[in-house]
Amino acid sequence: MVRASESGLPIEPVYGPDALAEWDPAESLGEAGSYPFTRGVYPSMYTGRPWTMRQYAGFGTAT
Repeated sequence: MVRASESGLPIEPVYGPDALAEWDPAESLGEAGSYPFTRGVYPSMYTGRPWTMRQYAGFGTAT
């Protein structure tokens, strides 16, 4: 079975530890709060800053 992502990249049915053998997290993942922000924009993320719920009101009608 051949599967691919929306971008056409191949997707394996199962990934194991050997799939990450050449991947270096220190180089590719980055630190929390640092570029490329793969782990969030703040070092402590939501442990120090709780999630907020925001909504828009009064900008239209219900119909």
